[in-house]
Amino acid sequence: MSTIKKIIANEIINSLGYPTLQGKLFLDDNRFVLANISSLDPEANIPVKELRDNDKSRYNGLGSKKAATYINDLLGPKLAGVSPLKQTEIDNWLSKADGTKDKSRLGVNIISLISKLVANAGALVSNQQPYVYLNQKFIQSSHLTLEIKKIPTPLFTLLTGGKGGQTDLDFKEFLIFPSSAFPYNQSYQISVDLYHNLRKLFKMKFFTNLDALDAIKQSVESMNLHFGQDIFASLNFQAETYFNQRYTIKDKEQPLTSEDYIKYIKEIIKKYLLLVIIDPLEQGDLKANKDFSEDIKTDFYLASEKPSLFNQVTTAVLKLNEIGTITEFFDQVIKLKTNKLNYIISTGHAETNDDFVADLSVALQADFIKFGPPVHSENVTKYNRLLDIEKELKLS
Repeated sequence: MSTIKKIIANEIINSLGYPTLQGKLFLDDNRFVLANISSLDPEANIPVKELRDNDKSRYNGLGSKKAATYINDLLGPKLAGVSPLKQTEIDNWLSKADGTKDKSRLGVNIISLISKLVANAGALVSNQQPYVYLNQKFIQSSHLTLEIKKIPTPLFTLLTGGKGGQTDLDFKEFLIFPSSAFPYNQSYQISVDLYHNLRKLFKMKFFTNLDALDAIKQSVESMNLHFGQDIFASLNFQAETYFNQRYTIKDKEQPLTSEDYIKYIKEIIKKYLLLVIIDPLEQGDLKANKDFSEDIKTDFYLASEKPSLFNQVTTAVLKLNEIGTITEFFDQVIKLKTNKLNYIISTGHAETNDDFVADLSVALQADFIKFGPPVHSENVTKYNRLLDIEKELKLS
């Protein structure tokens, strides 16, 4: 059986123009696999850390040369001669070598990259597609039954707001998802058409968040589709970007108290038939989060990207680059399944053309996936990979 010969890492540039890591894992028979890692938002409050150069003369301190050196000179050589089929053992070794809760010693970027490379190599050695291999690994580790029956429902981003968004709207993402009556390939086609149709009709001119939701509804209807039946809307609020003791949004003249803001959210949920909402309240607004989740979380998918809020929602948003190893990712999914919670598998803040997350989402039969807009190469690579998987599974 093939074993790991060497791992070589180097610095590449992600979709936002900053460095991240690429790795190649070579087997002793000279076959190799490739993986890239997405990057964390350096300004977000995320409970894990990346290893960065902190050299302000390069990429504003976000260089990844030090991380590449750690892999090439320290970690990679220790894995020489080890079977890539030993995913759990290697992942546990990585976690132990780091030894911190926030992965600040090695960095989550290093840990996730090596774990992905090992998983890809394991699939290659097993002569299996990655989604099949990962599904079997999950079943082995969880002792749960998980049959691959579907392509997870995609949440397609049509507009972005907030800090760094393409509009000056408050909410981070305005998303849609087609009815499960559509096969994945048709859902993707509809989303691409809708993405372009929205821009053709409205020229990206929106004064309020409700203007954008109205525009999406009208764009759907202009395509002879039924809003709230064929196409459903979703919002990722990321409320911390407009919260400072009160919620300040363009739809209201004055900042809103938590109570008034919750009333506003309930109104738009009802008006626009929202079925998935992500982080509508600021994380530190503890009482409001608790009251809101207890009041309406059974009516739709109330989701959060923040692990501290997973016990107050029905749906967790999971990102490999914010968790660490494949084994840790599996453990999180097992915990969610045990507690009868749903999960959305999402891409990271700054992406690459790596399509591993598509295989991972199918392997774990996520309730939803969130890979960004249905355009741009770093997203399209993943959506196209799902088209391939759909054909292999004969689901279309």
